[in-house]
Amino acid sequence: MAEAGPEIKPRPVEEFLNRALWRPLAHVLVRLLRPLPLRPEALVLLHGALGLAAAAALARGADALAATLLLAVIVLDNADGQLARVRGQVSLLGRYLDSEVDLAVHAALFYALYLRSGDALAAALGFVVMTAVLSLDFNLGELAAGRAEAPEPAPRPGAEAWLALVYRLVFGWQDRLVRRVERGLGPPPEAVLSVLANLGRGTQLTVLAVYALLGRPEAFLRFQEITFFYVLVVYTVRIWHATRFPR
Repeated sequence: MAEAGPEIKPRPVEEFLNRALWRPLAHVLVRLLRPLPLRPEALVLLHGALGLAAAAALARGADALAATLLLAVIVLDNADGQLARVRGQVSLLGRYLDSEVDLAVHAALFYALYLRSGDALAAALGFVVMTAVLSLDFNLGELAAGRAEAPEPAPRPGAEAWLALVYRLVFGWQDRLVRRVERGLGPPPEAVLSVLANLGRGTQLTVLAVYALLGRPEAFLRFQEITFFYVLVVYTVRIWHATRFPR
């Protein structure tokens, strides 16, 4: 495998769709944007706005438009981090903003799916499952890459501090819980990393876009149910293996 360039955040296991399709498209966009006076945070806000627009389109039944917007969101979501790294503009502000904008978009998408399906419980559970899977993917990647133990820099006063507070309230307990459990289990096998990486945000939004193009976006709620049981089985096997064959 070729080494990742400076615009790519190294991960122990890569998400196939991102590596094969979305990241190369984002790389083209980053090359066009690099000379422009555009902060990476502006791309975060842009793909957040497009994600909210996709949710509104889903709610109205404009499925083809929603799918197109979701695909644009995936490319821009890959591009913001690449742009930050090639310019040396990686920041806590960008990290927190990206996480919180993504969460708002996911909440809007599942609300739109509730409006389409009329199934509030399935939509709420789908949102929880997708949030948990993405949190697992992020934290296992950080642990496997050795970044989880690095001390977190103090946020600067102002917007960064406020975003850091929101991050701690919403995501901080998830990070701590996953990392505590994982430290007790030992290093995650590559198979587990691969399962979670390939249920990452790019893949999830691609699946939703495909369902929307088929005129059945509410089927994404069933996909989340399948995802839940799939990850549950994988993690049950992981816990059993780690306790029976401790490292």
